[in-house]
Amino acid sequence: MKNTTLFSSSPVITDFSAKQYSFLQSAGADEIKKHQTELFLHHLKFTVNNSPFYRELYKDKKIDLKQIKKLSDIAHLPLTQKSDLASTKNFLCVDNKEIVDVCLTSATSGALPTIISLTSSDLSRLAYNEEIAFAMAGINENDTMLICAALDRCFMAGIAYFLGGVKLKATILRSGSGSASQHWELIKLAKATVIVGVPSLMYKIGQHAIDSDETPAATHIKKLIAIGEPTKDESLNLLPIAEELEKMWGARIYSTYASSEIATTFCECSARRGGHLRPELNILEILDDDGARVKDGEKGEIVVTPLGVTGMPLIRFKTGDISYLINEKCSCGRTTKRIAPIIGRKNQMLKYKGTTVFPNAILACLEGNKRFHNGYIEVKKNKDGTDRIMLYAALCSANPDKNQDENWISETLRAKIRVVPEIKIIGREKADKKVYQFDKKRKRMTFFDLR
Repeated sequence: MKNTTLFSSSPVITDFSAKQYSFLQSAGADEIKKHQTELFLHHLKFTVNNSPFYRELYKDKKIDLKQIKKLSDIAHLPLTQKSDLASTKNFLCVDNKEIVDVCLTSATSGALPTIISLTSSDLSRLAYNEEIAFAMAGINENDTMLICAALDRCFMAGIAYFLGGVKLKATILRSGSGSASQHWELIKLAKATVIVGVPSLMYKIGQHAIDSDETPAATHIKKLIAIGEPTKDESLNLLPIAEELEKMWGARIYSTYASSEIATTFCECSARRGGHLRPELNILEILDDDGARVKDGEKGEIVVTPLGVTGMPLIRFKTGDISYLINEKCSCGRTTKRIAPIIGRKNQMLKYKGTTVFPNAILACLEGNKRFHNGYIEVKKNKDGTDRIMLYAALCSANPDKNQDENWISETLRAKIRVVPEIKIIGREKADKKVYQFDKKRKRMTFFDLR
């Protein structure tokens, strides 16, 4: 079916250099809804007019766009999931000559990486998003940021952080995926004030310094921007690894949430009570297993419609992550809702002895403990169909009596999450080889589903 409107519409925001929507961070709910509705309806029209995937999907589902008039009508639109993106050319909304950058998802779940095609406007949007995110954490032009995320291998994170830092006029150290020793020397040499990276790497850098009889807290580092790994539990309390990092570096840690598909980062402000939403850049929903929106404060799957994207815009993308929304005025003065810490991945939710548990919750109980070096979780299926969870733990100094090591791990888990899986103590080399088999990517591999 020929579409004569192809490439005829463009998103409302095309110049992301102007912060024309910054007032929304302190606006009332009605004002936020008014402006977000305008952006959403334009995004919907642009996407359906130009995306072969959505054009055919909405035709098959008999979606009449004339009936979509307000923000709440988004609930009548079908959801988009990761598997839909396998044929990314069907999502492309511009001519190929307008694509200036290609990103790949990390594919840590075992699936093939997804191609995310970006226009120059999309890169501008990324820069704007990260500029605001860093500014929320109090970073400014006086800071020197060590970015421990690869700018090569087509990953979005590295280039997004770089562009955002530049837009903020901070000094950027493109340290990428170097070794702990390289990061440490650069921190000292350039007098870095901020580290952007995964918590496990921040810990390795600090531990390298300590092993070299140096003191991380004696550097100029004042802020740690945590990406890719959890730093808080669902009640917004710091996890042991985060507490240890703050003590190690003498710095404050800030949590973030992001994914390549949604091209958006939600960062904490100075209050550090959840990542603030950006109404001009995204519509975020929390849905239950039946696809219905839950009340603020209730847990469900995060579904995002990223506004302002031109290359591969999405509508109601299911992230697979579980969390909840916080709808109360923040002490920083912002009125926007906030996203709570990620509780786990929906496809990793396990049932164990009648209790629901996520793998990252198990490891989070141990990380940051000086006795714990590294570890991972495997899950298999018992003959009766129930889940069998195995925790493989490597300790910094193993006790000759492995029962004692297993006992303190059991006691720690029972006290914090009331769930104790099967425990097996393994060597540090074996654990590191398993966890860091994809160490060139942004995230560690700590969960292996063998069911």
